[in-house]
Amino acid sequence: MKHRSIALATAILAAGIATSSMAQQPATPANPAPASPAPASPAPASPAPASPATAPAKSAAPTPKHNCVKPSEFPGNLASDNQRRTWQKSYVDYVECLKTFVKEQQALAEPHVRASNEAIEEHNNAIKDYNAQIEKAKGN
Repeated sequence: MKHRSIALATAILAAGIATSSMAQQPATPANPAPASPAPASPAPASPAPASPATAPAKSAAPTPKHNCVKPSEFPGNLASDNQRRTWQKSYVDYVECLKTFVKEQQALAEPHVRASNEAIEEHNNAIKDYNAQIEKAKGN
């Protein structure tokens, strides 16, 4: 279940980065069209930029790699018992190394997943509040 949370958090982070990069594009085109009549009412002010603590990271850290040694090919039926036992031990060591690596990476990701989930919850609550204010203003 944790891998789904990590995948969800990664997707949300990627969407946030894409959205923030689009929001940073200039409001006017590079080659403006001929002058057109000014709008009757001023455009609404844009929201304040995100604080540095909430801004997405500029560059991602390199992806960590495990240093587990994969066992050689299974020795087969013609191998001695000692060869099979040695291979089995190296296989068990390899699997345990992978499990340890995964647990360590999940532990490192946990605070980020938790922060992401909190931000998502805050966003959802803000949308609910906004919708409630709109409904109240409509008189419904």
